[in-house]
Amino acid sequence: MHDKEKKTYKILRKHLHKMPVGYPATYSGVELRLLQRMFTRDQAVMATMLTHVFEPVNVVCEKANKQLSNSIDESYCGRLLDEMAGKGGVFCKVIDGRKHYALVPFVVGMFEFQVTSLTARFYDEAIRYFREGYALEYLSTAVPQMRVIPINQSIAPKQHIATYDEVRSLIANAGDRIGVADCICRKGKDLSGDPCKITERRNLCLGLRDYFDTYSERGWLRKITKEEAFEILSQSETEGLVLQTTNEREPQAICACCGCCCGILLMLKHVPNRAEFAGGNFRARVDSRLCVGCGKCLERCHVGAIFMTEKRVEISLEGCIGCGVCVPVCKKGAMSLVPGRMHAVPPADTTELYDTILKGKGRMRKVRTGMKILKSRFRDRGAGKG
Repeated sequence: MHDKEKKTYKILRKHLHKMPVGYPATYSGVELRLLQRMFTRDQAVMATMLTHVFEPVNVVCEKANKQLSNSIDESYCGRLLDEMAGKGGVFCKVIDGRKHYALVPFVVGMFEFQVTSLTARFYDEAIRYFREGYALEYLSTAVPQMRVIPINQSIAPKQHIATYDEVRSLIANAGDRIGVADCICRKGKDLSGDPCKITERRNLCLGLRDYFDTYSERGWLRKITKEEAFEILSQSETEGLVLQTTNEREPQAICACCGCCCGILLMLKHVPNRAEFAGGNFRARVDSRLCVGCGKCLERCHVGAIFMTEKRVEISLEGCIGCGVCVPVCKKGAMSLVPGRMHAVPPADTTELYDTILKGKGRMRKVRTGMKILKSRFRDRGAGKG
């Protein structure tokens, strides 16, 4: 990448970093290489006219003409925006019969939108970017972008939980905009020669509402019925996969995740105070009187929050993300899922989610998050906990 070309992508990177979930720079420049693969130079310039707020073509084109001091035809702007949306660089949705466009974070957004075009090189570069800068950016938002919800098998019949924590209610309330897509994380692991150790299924991520519309229009998913969605969820629960949704009361997606493939869970595995970043409202509890120390729950935990002491298991309260996958395998009934110390009500929709993140954005939040992770890690190491 020569200097003039690099400057274009640096400008886009700086613009993306001002969005609710930023796009930090790295010493290696891996973030620029990722942008180069998703945007042509003309597309990169046009992307700087967008924000996280959806706008129609004419508004975007008007901004481009003012900022670039050029006479750009609206049809040309529309073509560039459609091309970017087709490549997963920006988000497009129809509002009142007109196409509107907005920027999305690298995760959750651009990376997931590469589901049908992912290459081993792009995946390797994305993983490198997580390690070099994006992980802290993702973890330091005011509220998480994704949230863990309990599997149905872990909820006792007597428990009454909110609809936004009950996965089948989320499906039932999604109308007919439901589809299933390949898991981008497992596809990447396959390309890297390290396939998933938990499931052989790949077509198991559910897209709802706006995500369904976008994925469906571009052939990235297959439309399914609610009954088919329930069956997919049942298989995921049986296999012990962690359910994560976008952090909204009416979510856009439901993912079935594992600790060997999911980028978010892999990040959480290296954060001792995982509960704070998982966005869940529950935690596991073990009854030491019933526990026989079989270790099946320990094997089931995807984030290493369960550990053995003498003949029984214990759970790290800060480490448990409240997914509930440990509960069904405890034949003695020692393991249960209970409400956490704090209860978080998710934002209403994507707009409220990103507005909340943007209001809480700041360098000091990232510094405090980093320090909190370090302190928690040293404390847990001293206590011998994961």
